[in-house]
Amino acid sequence: MTSDVAFVVDPKSGKTTKTEIISVVENQANIHYVRRNIMNKGAIIETKIGKAKITSRPGQSGNINAVLITK
Repeated sequence: MTSDVAFVVDPKSGKTTKTEIISVVENQANIHYVRRNIMNKGAIIETKIGKAKITSRPGQSGNINAVLITK
């Protein structure tokens, strides 16, 4: 399964935005997942609105929910 969009919540405003995913920046599950752009729960992704941490399980739920870390 591949996905190019994520639903990102801004914790300061509480607003949810559908945004495009650029790439995976960090993944603590496996360092090689970053190079292969594999997304799982806890991965840090770069989006058009900033970096976000994935809170959902994309392989299980089929969508990507994330919380904005930096703009």
